[in-house]
Amino acid sequence: MSGPIAWQNGSAPTPFSRPPKTRPTVRTKPFKLDTRTSQHVQVKQPASFGPKSSPFQRKSWRAWCRIRAWLPTDLSWTASIATHGDVRRNAFHQYYAEFCAHENTLAATLAGSIHTDVYYARARNYPSALEASLFADNVPTSVYDNLIAAVREHLPSVHAYFELRRRKMQIDEIHHYDTYVPILSDVPSHHTWDQAVDVVLASLEPLGEGYCQTLAKGLRGRWCDRYPNQGKQSGAFSCGTFDGDPYILMNYKPDVLNDVFTLTHEAGHSMHSFYSARSQPFQYYNYTIFVAEVASTFNEQLLADYLIRHADSKSERAAIINHEIDSIRATIVRQTMFAEFEKITHAMAEAGEPLTVASIKEVYHRLLQDYFGQNFVLDDELQLECFRIPHFYRAFYVYKYATGLSAAIALSQRVMKGGADELSQYLKFLQGGCSKDPLDLLRDAGVDMTRPEPVRTALSRFAELVQELDTLL
Repeated sequence: MSGPIAWQNGSAPTPFSRPPKTRPTVRTKPFKLDTRTSQHVQVKQPASFGPKSSPFQRKSWRAWCRIRAWLPTDLSWTASIATHGDVRRNAFHQYYAEFCAHENTLAATLAGSIHTDVYYARARNYPSALEASLFADNVPTSVYDNLIAAVREHLPSVHAYFELRRRKMQIDEIHHYDTYVPILSDVPSHHTWDQAVDVVLASLEPLGEGYCQTLAKGLRGRWCDRYPNQGKQSGAFSCGTFDGDPYILMNYKPDVLNDVFTLTHEAGHSMHSFYSARSQPFQYYNYTIFVAEVASTFNEQLLADYLIRHADSKSERAAIINHEIDSIRATIVRQTMFAEFEKITHAMAEAGEPLTVASIKEVYHRLLQDYFGQNFVLDDELQLECFRIPHFYRAFYVYKYATGLSAAIALSQRVMKGGADELSQYLKFLQGGCSKDPLDLLRDAGVDMTRPEPVRTALSRFAELVQELDTLL
């Protein structure tokens, strides 16, 4: 019997044999509570910690939700991408006016979430809330710390990019709302669905004939709901199953280059699901979040490389490079700043320091100064961003975006510059599911995320792209 249930008539593939069942039990034993103690932990949780637990906090949480509902999404979008500076500035200030009016409520809600994380970590004997969060993936805190340290080492190249952007946009000073406008907005892009599939498949040729044939059959078949439609959910996602084909939701628009990148991104998720389901038994086929973004952003790296090499003009090449720079900045640099904010604020709570509007905003303002540089104008309202990021209310997740893209850049360069062995190791990674811990799967593929080198490699790539963009413009 072939397919994802072949293991039922035989043993699971030996390269991915899971360690004995006793290992997870031994790891979790120091943090397991007996039934009675666990019940006490739930009962004794301070009522003010949770965002929905006390009457005041329930009001805070409802107010936070109402703020999110009141603010039109197109206002935030306008603040980021409007081509006229006055429009961006006015939209930015109008958008944050509501957050400013409710900053006390939002600070109380965020502080409650942080204190809840600390409470449960202590109740279960974890050394810190950070270590409690990393425990499930068996990730040491050195991975988190190395990420922050490596990004901070390369902040001068990030600051240089902001200065390049300011010069090319011909503005006297650069604000946060100026950082999402395409520097080259007049470069046309048009790919029909079939053309986009052809480009994606051509870019993925380094992954071999088998990978491309399977993906071509899926994208040209019934794997994907392609176009926007009335009542259809916005955005895009991939959903894999154990005994069926992957499913991709898209809202593809032929004139939007980013939709081609979204297509190859979601295709990466789908092929990851496809390989895992056909190589692992059910209990090990579903990969973890830590490695989920590697396969998808790996595909984006191959697509960017292909489009840069096949650009018809300097302006087209520059536009694609600009897209790649902004992707690295948003996914590695920005998410690492978020990760550092989460680490600092949880450490404050663990040290007994108060989490107030002033203290939380002060932490965030210092990070903005470090990550954006001396020549970047920080509007007062930007400190309020720390209250509007949904991930902060479910902490210690965003670092995985940064480590995922860092691993993807390192692996994509390894595959493109390597040979059959490097390709085989990457395909085995796709087949691994959750049969090993995430760091072990990546290490077998050729990237050791316990060391800072993968992040340094990604940010060195960022610096090279910034230099080339400056030359082209």
